[in-house]
Amino acid sequence: MRLLLIFSFLRYTWSQFPTYAENTTDVLDKLLTGYRKEIRPGFGGPPLVVETDILIRSIGQISESNMDYSFQCYFRQRWTDERLQFDIRNITEVTLNNLFLENIWKPNTYFLNGQKSHQHNIPRPNLFVRIRNDGRVYLSRRLTVKAACPMKLNLYPMDRPICSLELGSYGYTTDDIVYLWKYGNNISVEVNKDVRLAQFDLISVTSSNHSDKTVFGTFSVLKVFIYFERHIGFFVLQTYLPCSMITCLSWVSFWINRDAAPARVLLGVTTILATAGIGMTVREGLPRVSYATALDTYLNACVIYEMAAMIEYAAVNYFTKVLPVDGGAESDEDEEEIAPLTTPDQSVRVYLYQDTLNGESVPLSNVQSMSDTLGGTTAHRKSRNRRKEQRSFRHLFLKCLTGNPKFRSKLRERGNAETGNGVSSIDVWCRYLFPGTFLVFNISYWICYLVIL
Repeated sequence: MRLLLIFSFLRYTWSQFPTYAENTTDVLDKLLTGYRKEIRPGFGGPPLVVETDILIRSIGQISESNMDYSFQCYFRQRWTDERLQFDIRNITEVTLNNLFLENIWKPNTYFLNGQKSHQHNIPRPNLFVRIRNDGRVYLSRRLTVKAACPMKLNLYPMDRPICSLELGSYGYTTDDIVYLWKYGNNISVEVNKDVRLAQFDLISVTSSNHSDKTVFGTFSVLKVFIYFERHIGFFVLQTYLPCSMITCLSWVSFWINRDAAPARVLLGVTTILATAGIGMTVREGLPRVSYATALDTYLNACVIYEMAAMIEYAAVNYFTKVLPVDGGAESDEDEEEIAPLTTPDQSVRVYLYQDTLNGESVPLSNVQSMSDTLGGTTAHRKSRNRRKEQRSFRHLFLKCLTGNPKFRSKLRERGNAETGNGVSSIDVWCRYLFPGTFLVFNISYWICYLVIL
């Protein structure tokens, strides 16, 4: 008996289906009879309220160079059009396609900061309209929105961009249309839980209502603010760590003998060029702003340290290097080869050295006596060299800055042809000064940009 009742009900419903379809078609045709889609609902009365909400499905690229971003969303709007009220038995709501939408009035909503937004039309236009029997209209579209996103890059790459979206009516003022969020502020814009970005974390999304006053009137505007936080791991691995290691590599020159000029100069130039190359690569994706970013500050500091290492060697080479490492005079002009003298027993080649201070030549007979005297004074000269290496760093640095030629002349007079040039006290001090100040700079830099700013 129960099966018979169910079968009878289904048969009745199926028999009435053509009647429902015919009635719906007839009602919709009558609704559009005399309908003027150019006139807004309630024309001449109070402003029409358009309720809006957005579901963000995915977020695309955020471009620093173009200052824009893109996302895909479901854009939904609701309003009441009393001209679309209908009365069909057992039907309270009708869902229609885009063809019907072309015949009714729609709010001319646009994105104020939009650039290349578009609606998806493959394989068919991705939209639908739903009409209730009381004239309530619900419109949903699938859009890809590309909007401007001005950024302040002072803290790049530790910055937190805030991208906004503004929408409103293209021509209707608040006397005709008022936009409101469907579920109130901060909850009318949803984000899909599966949204993931490679370089950013999505922190939060907020929304608000505004009224913009212009010479043409006051317009109702809805705003969405999307808060991002940039991932810094990529920049630490690709920029900060390599530049720090290259800067530390430039300090190896403090342990290289000051007579090895090609090695120290080549090391300094190489480190500067390597850091500059990394900086040029990083800046390729950034706009040409007139201020320094946090990354620029770090790269410039690394270059300054590397240039300081080269300038330090120039000071050491000019003000503390007295004699070449093999001994003898400082230039080839100070050494003159005299005709070889021979004795009856054997041929002995003798070189006479010209005294650069008084212009006198040393006689051959005094060579032996000079050798004896040299042995007696070696200990005294070594002691003097040790005292010279222990001279105050500030005193030497001051002489380097002032470019005192008398200071260099006195060093030349005290030069020892046998021992040559020892380790410069400036090099010794810089072995501790450069790493220490660079460590202090790094601590201050990261605290400043990650905690304070």
